[in-house]
Amino acid sequence: MYLEHWNLDDFPFDNVPSSRFYYESDDHRLLCEDLYDAIIRRRGAIVLSGGIGCGKTTTIQRVLLDLPQERFDIALINFSSLTAVEMLYEITQQLGLKTKTHREDKNVLLQTLQDHLANNATQNRDTLICIDEAQSIPDTATLEELRMLLNFQLGDRFLITLLLVGQPELQQKIAELPQLQQRIALNIQIGKLNIQSTMYYLLHRLRKAGCKQPILTKQAVKLIYQYSKGVPRVINHIMDRCLLVGMRSSKILIDQNLVETTMQRYPIS
Repeated sequence: MYLEHWNLDDFPFDNVPSSRFYYESDDHRLLCEDLYDAIIRRRGAIVLSGGIGCGKTTTIQRVLLDLPQERFDIALINFSSLTAVEMLYEITQQLGLKTKTHREDKNVLLQTLQDHLANNATQNRDTLICIDEAQSIPDTATLEELRMLLNFQLGDRFLITLLLVGQPELQQKIAELPQLQQRIALNIQIGKLNIQSTMYYLLHRLRKAGCKQPILTKQAVKLIYQYSKGVPRVINHIMDRCLLVGMRSSKILIDQNLVETTMQRYPIS
């Protein structure tokens, strides 16, 4: 382990979502504000898409944690490769609902869910269904069933807010279902970091891990940006390897030469 060598308290570039190490660029801040606003205002259907490793899951977790817990009932679906009925069943389970039937009975699942939504509304609680990796939804039938949930309304109020999160292929699937596409109130994409944001991202995570002195040169940042193309997950991979290689060779700085040596030893697949 390289923590002692670099005088760090924790591993700064582990590739797991972490609120502690979350870095919010100006673009990410605006994106989070837009998502939060759409959820709070019960806008109906919301879509967030972006490439692999761009921080979609971390961003969603950040927004969900900011929502007032006393107001929101949240179903978070992380495994989305489900049939329509399986999806309904998973939603009821995530909401903590007990059904008096097995998952094959669609009508019972819908009635149980509708009763729960109506009860939430009388208590001034909102229900949010967030589906991560939504590009893995296997067919339009499941997407259509999710769209139909938006028909659960009370007066001019949606009883459900549906948040679909996924890779760019999700946009193609939604385009195949115009009736869903027309119900989307907010459709936004999360992009890669630019070189300036990459530098701030690196410094932020190092500081959060306890780094108290400069260990990263500007030339190294430029090279990391070139190799990673601004994708946070790839940045994490490169920096974690650089810290390891630097420890093994007793370096005190991560410079351009160290980055090049690291990339030769651990090329990006």
